[in-house]
Amino acid sequence: MKVLGINFSNDAAAALVVDGRVTGAVQEERLSRVKHDSSFPAQAVRWCLQDAGLTMRDIDRVAFFWNPGKHAEPGRGSTKAFPRDHLEYLYAVPVQLMRHFDGVGVERVDQTFVLEDGHRLTTHYLTHHHCHAAGAFFRSNFDRAAILTIDGYGERMATHIGRGVGSQLESLHTVEFPHSLGSFYAAFTQYLGFRANNGEGKVMGLASYGQPTYADAVRKLVTVTADGFELDLSYFSYFLRRRRRYTDKLVRLLGPERSAESELTQRHMDIAASLQLVTEELVLHLAQLARDKTGEDKLVMSGGVVLNCVANGRVARESGFSECYFMPAASDAGTSMGAALYVAHVLGDDPRQTHPATDYLGPQSDDAEIERVLQVSGCTYSKPASVTEAAADLLAAGKIVGWMQGRAEFGPRALGSRSILADPRSPGMKETLNARVKFREYFRPFAPVVLEERVGEFFTGGRRAPYMLEVFPTHPDHVADLGAVTHVDGGARVQTVTQRENGRYYDVVKAFGERTGVPVLVNTSFNIRGEPIVTTVQDALKCFFTTDMDALALGSFLLVKPGVGRD
Repeated sequence: MKVLGINFSNDAAAALVVDGRVTGAVQEERLSRVKHDSSFPAQAVRWCLQDAGLTMRDIDRVAFFWNPGKHAEPGRGSTKAFPRDHLEYLYAVPVQLMRHFDGVGVERVDQTFVLEDGHRLTTHYLTHHHCHAAGAFFRSNFDRAAILTIDGYGERMATHIGRGVGSQLESLHTVEFPHSLGSFYAAFTQYLGFRANNGEGKVMGLASYGQPTYADAVRKLVTVTADGFELDLSYFSYFLRRRRRYTDKLVRLLGPERSAESELTQRHMDIAASLQLVTEELVLHLAQLARDKTGEDKLVMSGGVVLNCVANGRVARESGFSECYFMPAASDAGTSMGAALYVAHVLGDDPRQTHPATDYLGPQSDDAEIERVLQVSGCTYSKPASVTEAAADLLAAGKIVGWMQGRAEFGPRALGSRSILADPRSPGMKETLNARVKFREYFRPFAPVVLEERVGEFFTGGRRAPYMLEVFPTHPDHVADLGAVTHVDGGARVQTVTQRENGRYYDVVKAFGERTGVPVLVNTSFNIRGEPIVTTVQDALKCFFTTDMDALALGSFLLVKPGVGRD
């Protein structure tokens, strides 16, 4: 079966599953160059089809990440908390998909669209958290597992606990919106002067600079229950669809809110630290609840809250599960893939496939395409005998290297296909990267990539972590070696790599280790603040020439700016 999965409204994306295997997936922002693009993923759909050599007429089913039928149900509780405008998806989705049928009209409508040429277009509108669940469970390769999804909300759910066994998913428990951990964190994100549903990672980084002196005050907003938690909604207004997501009562409790771009004080840092601690406690409580309700030994997690890598680390260490899988594309972008996998396996009878441990599922440019663009652009470039060895020489000399290889990553993290690499040994490298390339806030950490077989030497408790979704303490013996990637709290958001899974990316880390004794590199996303991660050769060249990067490795080719030596 060929299933096209799509989502839009937050981090629009498309994914294609053929006979149970994901053939491609990409966020719309990577193609439109509009960060967090929420429009219909027309370019992403087009790319998924072209990449597989298919047209829309070859697609058996379309899977959508939201079930607008839930909004047609009689309201439960406050109708303001359950807006009905998502019913628009029932007409918006087919209207957009019809653009791919070359103007052929619709003959009739039942549960499918039947076109004038007889083609049937069937769309499944799926429950949002079931899409999160399917993506995490089927990509985990676990035969069975507890499932926990946590986000702002989907239809009426904000937290979902279930079980996956074989090709089937079972729902066991939900916490309904407006009692939402994602919305809780987003309200504080806005209170601290950042953009909700965008700046949560900044709050997590800021938290490490503070002390949780407001933790007791923040805990007053939450009642932990045997079945999850309840928020004191008198402190919040996000469920009323007001511009401000919190009420004056929160301001009276914690003091004046911070305006965007204004000075950050120790009070702001302490509030962020308190929020982070309480969030970790709630996520851990929900994970333990999932273990109790399912009796399973393994856990899979997805939803926007699962991008909180500090909380994930606590779940992995403290929840009692033997193994945890955190969905790399945990935000709504990943629901496109989850929706397609749900239709393939739960509604259909496609057998499960063993998925690779990496989500390199997006667009790529081969060497022929790269060289064509380089020649047209008039760039000076070379093709060294080994691009990894040449890049390692530059990195060991303290240079900043853009790194674009193979298929782009699917999800918000750069995992070595569209990365900027640097020497992790100098604490000053963080400031250098920010000043010359990234232009990010000082309190946001940079992440390390390390050879999987040596992670335990450099990070206490370190283990296989291919998705950069867990934090490990830097080993005390190596804090001096890893000043650029060790956060102020002593931790690091680690990515491990193997030669089989990561190819040249592994090779360049290994080559750098051979030169320096430290098989670790700074890995940050190949973009500047406010822009999506690069996708094409043209995107990479634009970022390279408009920043103060030293070199750029594109496939087998290397560009080095004038005056930058390799010794």
